[in-house]
This record gives sequence, C-alpha cells and structure tokens, in this order.
Amino acid sequence: MFRSACPSCGAEVLFRSTISAVAICEYCQSTVLRSADEVKDFGKIGKVLEDYSPIQIGTSGVFAGRAFTVLGRIQLRYEAGLWNEWYVSFDDGQQGWLADTSGQFMFTLPLSETTAATSSPAFDAFTPEMRYEHGGRVYVVTDVRTAQCIGGQGELPFALGQGYEAKVVDCRSADRFLTVDFSDVTLFKPNPTLYIGEAVELKNLQLQLLRDAETILASAGRLKGTGAVLDCPSCGSPLKYQAGVATQIVCKACASVVDCSGDKALVLEKHTAAAQYHATLDVGDSAAIDGVNWKIIGLIEMEETNDADSSWTEYLLYNAQQGFFWLVESNDGWYQVEVLNRLPDSWTNESAVLDGVRYRRPFELYSAKVTYAAGAFNWRVSVGDQVSCAEYEHNGERLCKEKSQTEVIWSKSKRIPNQLVEQWFGKGKIITPISNSGVDSASNRHLSMLFIVGLLVLNIPLAFAGSNLIGSLFWTGLAVWLIRLPLKSGEDEE
Repeated sequence: MFRSACPSCGAEVLFRSTISAVAICEYCQSTVLRSADEVKDFGKIGKVLEDYSPIQIGTSGVFAGRAFTVLGRIQLRYEAGLWNEWYVSFDDGQQGWLADTSGQFMFTLPLSETTAATSSPAFDAFTPEMRYEHGGRVYVVTDVRTAQCIGGQGELPFALGQGYEAKVVDCRSADRFLTVDFSDVTLFKPNPTLYIGEAVELKNLQLQLLRDAETILASAGRLKGTGAVLDCPSCGSPLKYQAGVATQIVCKACASVVDCSGDKALVLEKHTAAAQYHATLDVGDSAAIDGVNWKIIGLIEMEETNDADSSWTEYLLYNAQQGFFWLVESNDGWYQVEVLNRLPDSWTNESAVLDGVRYRRPFELYSAKVTYAAGAFNWRVSVGDQVSCAEYEHNGERLCKEKSQTEVIWSKSKRIPNQLVEQWFGKGKIITPISNSGVDSASNRHLSMLFIVGLLVLNIPLAFAGSNLIGSLFWTGLAVWLIRLPLKSGEDEE
C-alpha cells in the first residue's frame, strides 16, 4: 500500500495496488497520478452518483477461480442513461473490469497487445446484430455507444479526466462477452483494445462486503433518503421517485422527461400530453412475490406501429436487493419477463434456440413504439421511441428480440394467470383488457378453422346421403361467415 498527500488539498490518498496508475482524492476529487516516487495533480473529476448498485470499493469475490478486490470505478453517461465500470485487482496481480448496467453484470479482462483487433472495422461501421469474429469464435454486436466519463472514485489503471470519451462496441456469443474499445485509438495506436469475459450473476461471485438494501436506499442519489419528491421543472407537479435507483423521470401530468442525475433537475424534452392508458396497475403499487417486496417505479405503454389496436403495458418493478423486474400486461394476458444476460445459441427469422430448446416464430415480424410513459426509469424513455421485434414461442414460453439503432436486447417471458397477479398486488378481480381485434387472433383462427372443418365433415356426407343439400350448405356457410367476421381485423394484421 502506498500513501501520499493529495497535491491539491493535502488530504491522504491511498494506492492499495501496485498496478494502479491513479487514485481519486475523496475530498477534492483531484485525479492523483503516480509516477515513479512522485505524485501529480492530473485535474479534477466529478463525483459518482450513488445508485442502486450493491457493489462498493472494498467488495471482494472470486471470478474464474481467482480472488479479486474492487479498487475503484468510473461512471459513464450515454444518451439514454448511466452505467458503472468497477476496476478490480486479482490476487495474482492482474486487473479487470466488472461492468454494472441496469442490474446486469459483465466481467471482462484486457487482452494483450499481441491479440489486438488488427483487422477491426472502424467504430462507425459497427451496427447491432453485425457479426464479429475473434479467436475463432463468432460474436454478435449487441451494443454500440459513445459515452462520457462523468465521475470517478478510488483507484484506476490509467489517467482520465472529466469529459473522457469512451467509444465502445459490446459483442456477445451465448454468455461470452467481448468489448471492442476505441477510446484510446490514435494515429500512433490505430487498433482498438479488446476485453474478453462473460456475463455473470453476483450470487455466483462469492461476494463479500456488499452494500445492503438499507444502505443503498439511504445513500442513493444526490438527495438522501429512502425516497424523494421533486417538483417537475416544467409544470410544478410532484414527482415521486427512488433517489439513485432511477435518474430519468417522466412526469404524469405534462409528459416532460426530467433528468435527475445531477445537482439540478433538467427537462430534457416535453411531449404533447397523450391520453393516459388506463392500465390495471399504477406507479407506486407494491407486490409481494415469492417473499420479496417489489414496487412499480415506472410504466410504459407500447403499440404496434401499424396497428393501434395492438397495445400492451410494461411495468418496471424494483427491489433494492433483487434489482429490476418486468411485468407485461397484454391483450392475451399477463407475462413475467426476464431480460436475458446472454444470447440464444442461434436464431433466424423463423426460429431461435436457447439452451438446446427450439422456439419457433408464430407471429409476423413487427415494430413497436412508445405511446405513453410515466414514473422513473434507469434509462431515458421517450414517447415515439421505436424498436423492431421478433417473437418466438415454445410450450407457452416466449423469446423476444428487440432491436433499435444502437442495441439488441433479448428477453424470455412466461404467461401467468390473472389470479396470481391479483395475489401479488392484493388487488380485486383483474380482467385482462381486450383490444378491438379480440384476443390472440392466431389462436382463434386456428380454432375457427377446426370448427369449420368439423361442420363440413358433418354436413357434406349428410347432403349426399339424401339430406337437404341446400339447407346443409346454407348453415355451414353461415357458420363460416359468423366465425370469420370478428377475425377479419386479425387477418388484416398479417
């Protein structure tokens, strides 16, 4: 351990690791650069926003059989939100990074210069779902983003200051993770840096010294406390939110998108107020699910871009220890949704394979847009945001791929009965809303065709056996017409 006085304020600065190049003074936020036996003030960096993450400096654990300790972090902001990069030191002297974004975690280790991406395309050439090969393995691009460093804490392996720009491409292959980092590309260093690793769950890292739920809620955000109330800077209506849990708030009264990640709340944009969707649940509702208490912190209404009758509501729930959880209310029932931290084994337009199980696409490809949002989110939600979607199904479970201009997200959902939702939220009778097009049109068309075939099988033989041919065909035709009529709108979708 190396101790030194901060060149700016004189406070003690600790270097716990011999491989750390800088340490950030916790008193004045100066970036202290260690060079040989002297230290220099490299400039100041902003304070990190204390958020929902249970990780902190000093947290220790085991990854791939190697013990590590968290020494520092940088916090990065991109167009839609924030994420943390935790700097870790292994007991064998190596270093790595634990990315922490929206409740998902990825462990990556830097590759040596000899394995650099010498034939990598330019940063601007990467797009979501593009294939990228490294080390004989094909990865799929899932995220392309440019971000700015807004804060730092503890020790870091390199010097950086306020405004440091990170240009990164994230790629996946099942649970394997590859980052192509263009942040330090220059004329003299033309190749990006590669980081290799995998998606992880905190429960599998044998972590010690995590923050508990009470500590997270008490310290999160600029405004301290377990909750916060902010007056909307646009209309003055009260905005209730969990400080630190979510930094983007959509005002229910005026549809303004408000950023609360800084010292002042800023109105990012204001949408024309739309009629509120009369969802069954609302922001602030609580649920007890398998002994865990969850709270709805945000809701989003979505609809197909070419079919306003096909709409659904997505509820974002939060628990300080468990993180985030999605519940979807659609025309054909309720779904419990898990955002996948890995990619399916393979997929095409017609099917997808996950864990050896093949899911087939029963629905047409479609695009969807946000028509209404309210509450708090850990990324920026805007009315009009669009994604293209593909859904696959197997034995009642669904896989869904959502693709935007910058990222691809996969989720897995299973249908749950209304009675279970009633039990979770302590509500009375819950009736699933039905759109003008009726319930699941594909299922109804299948049943109707079976019924039509049944009528034909019964009536045609009777007709040729001497029964009234005209009457038999009349009643069969009438039944066909009556069944098909309410399904017409469903067929128009396809």
